Amino acid sequence: MSKVSITEASKLVNISRATMYNKYINTGIISVESVDGVKQIDISELIRVFGAIQQLGNKNDIINTDIDNKIDTAKDKIITILESQLSEARDREKWLMLQLEKTTHLLENKQEPEKPKRKKLLGIF
Repeated sequence: MSKVSITEASKLVNISRATMYNKYINTGIISVESVDGVKQIDISELIRVFGAIQQLGNKNDIINTDIDNKIDTAKDKIITILESQLSEARDREKWLMLQLEKTTHLLENKQEPEKPKRKKLLGIF
C-alpha cells in the first residue's frame, strides 16, 4: 500500500493533525515510518483503525471549484456594474427633483402681467 504524510492522513479520516498525534500516534494505535526524514503512515494502518477512508479531491472537485470561482468573479462584476447604474440613477433622480423644484418655484413666483386700464371716454364708458 502507499504511504501518506500525517497531514494527508488526518485529512483522509477527517480529524485534526493534533488529534492524530495525541490519540493515535503517541499512544501507538497507528504506527508511523520515517522516510527520508518525513513521517509517513501506511494507508493500510488508516483502514485498519478507521475503516473506509475518503479519497483526496478528484478532478471533478477541481473542475467544480474552478467553475465556482469563475461564477463568483462574474457575479462580482455584475454587482459592480449594477451598483454603478444604481448610483447613476440616484444622481439623475436628484437632478430631476432639483429641476422640478426650480420650475415649481418659478411658476409660483410668476406674476400675471397687469392689463392696461382703458380710459373712459367722457366718463360714459
